[in-house]
Amino acid sequence: MSEISQVLGDNADTVFRALVECVPDFVCLATTHGELFYLNAVARRWIGLDEDASLATVTLHDFYTDESWQELRDVAVPGVNKTGQWEGRSRLCNLKTSQESTAFTYMFRVKMPQGGLSCLAIVHRDAEASNRLRESLTEAQARKNSILESSLDPIITINHEGVIIEFNRAAEQTFGHSRDKVLGTRPSDVLFPPSLSAEHRSRIERYLEAGEGSMLGKRVEVTASRANGDVFHAEMAMTIGQINGAPVLTFFVRDISARKKAEEGQVRYAAELERSNRDLEQFAYVASHDLQEPLRKIRAFGDRLEVKCKDLLDETALECVSRMQNAAGRMQELIEGLLTLSRVTSRANDFEQVDLGKIVEQVVGDLEAQIERVHGRVEVGKLPTLQAEPLQIRQLLQNLIANALKFHRPEEPPVVKIEARYVLPREQRQSRKSLAEEKCRITVADNGIGFDQQYAERIFGIFQRLHPRDIYEGTGIGLAICRRIVEFHGGQISVQSTPGKGSTFEVLLPVVPAKKKRDEAP
Repeated sequence: MSEISQVLGDNADTVFRALVECVPDFVCLATTHGELFYLNAVARRWIGLDEDASLATVTLHDFYTDESWQELRDVAVPGVNKTGQWEGRSRLCNLKTSQESTAFTYMFRVKMPQGGLSCLAIVHRDAEASNRLRESLTEAQARKNSILESSLDPIITINHEGVIIEFNRAAEQTFGHSRDKVLGTRPSDVLFPPSLSAEHRSRIERYLEAGEGSMLGKRVEVTASRANGDVFHAEMAMTIGQINGAPVLTFFVRDISARKKAEEGQVRYAAELERSNRDLEQFAYVASHDLQEPLRKIRAFGDRLEVKCKDLLDETALECVSRMQNAAGRMQELIEGLLTLSRVTSRANDFEQVDLGKIVEQVVGDLEAQIERVHGRVEVGKLPTLQAEPLQIRQLLQNLIANALKFHRPEEPPVVKIEARYVLPREQRQSRKSLAEEKCRITVADNGIGFDQQYAERIFGIFQRLHPRDIYEGTGIGLAICRRIVEFHGGQISVQSTPGKGSTFEVLLPVVPAKKKRDEAP
């Protein structure tokens, strides 16, 4: 008795049927005379035969087209009798729907043991499904090739042996190697400088063996090399997959040498700009401070001339002395303005909670004499609290309010309106993140003389004036100081104006300035 018989015993028929019923192919058994005696479930569904229908009601000829039946009878059967098997194609018919389908056909003779009768086994496999699968695979391969070749970044794939099996056109252009030359080589010998090749080879081998690694799924910066030996900065990501059950690694590479060069240039530029600004601020402070002493002497000797030599000087000389004193006074105002401008960042205090309402109240008190002189009025709306450098915010608001009072129309007393509000709606100001994004919009509007909007940017420049000094006094530094203060706090300042109808200055400040702004002051 065979080992199979020993194991299966009387259950051989049951095991056979269970096995054949699990097969996804059409399985048919017939006598050598073509009489059916077995069809599996797939076969019955294929030809439209009910599960409980007797095979005695159907013949082989019934579910083949005439042409296929003739080929099976005249070609396949003789072939099986001669060689024991035959392969070809057949057209099958569904008995219920008459729908035809194409199948790969395998026919062979089964010899029964112990001299039993032989039978024919016919196996059909859906050719259309196989064709569709083949077409799908072809389309998938075409899409893959299209993606590889259209990618602007290099894509390199290595197999489980660690050699390159894909090297797209972008990789050829970036690395300077032809595809034919690098296929079958190791990436450590092609993509990286010789000094780093051993390290990368070891890492790749570990990844292929373990199927994981710290760099997988991440974009990291590496040093790569071209065919001519030039090294360059690159950004690389690695993914691991499988082909036919074996691991493969795919490298996605991006040449970032231009970006790195630009970043390095920006860093140098920022450092040079910072040094230049620091030098300019230091120069402005030192120059302004050193100019104070000779200026004080000019004014002191001018005062002495007016007091002690008044009777000795004629009218022309006295006018010259007066003009000299006025010029010295204007010079002192300019110097003080430059000192103030340089101190915005060099002498800043720490940021703290600032109540804008209290600041404006103090500023209006300081400007009381000027307000009374021009019969003006300052209307203050509800003002919020924010984090800022209090002295600078006070100076900012004082400059804006004083300007609004100064540039009024002669026939109408000045009215200055100050308002402020948060930008985000109340319901969005709950989380810490939204608080960090919150800004405060401060507006200072007046009914003064206004100016042409084309000068809206110019007026924030240092020493810039739109009106003659003999009509409206000033140094032309006040608004430049305002802009410096606002930018130091991480905000923006702008103005909208119409000649004869007044101006509206808008200041947008973060409620919680970035920490780096506070750290800028030495």
